[in-house]
Amino acid sequence: MTRVKINNGTIALFGALTIDTVPELYASHTDFGDPIRTIDLKEIDDVDSSGLALLVYWRARLLKQPGFAGFENCPERLFDIAKLVGLEKIFTTDKSMCSTHFP
Repeated sequence: MTRVKINNGTIALFGALTIDTVPELYASHTDFGDPIRTIDLKEIDDVDSSGLALLVYWRARLLKQPGFAGFENCPERLFDIAKLVGLEKIFTTDKSMCSTHFP
């Protein structure tokens, strides 16, 4: 199970972002309410391509609102999966902050 905490413009995710958890996250978080500045991935303990797809989708939606800066604390596995599909530019190897640049 993945928990989502939204506080002070940050979405913090806890748990897994996998094929088992993404469908529920996608269905239950269609509107975040408050403007979101960052998505913090520090507490993600498992991720697969489904998780990457969800994050790319959320990012595309959030870039339409002012102030979205990107991802924080990206897991290395997420960066590796993004690299496989040519999306590494939206993530960096600096785990404290991920890039907001889309290729």
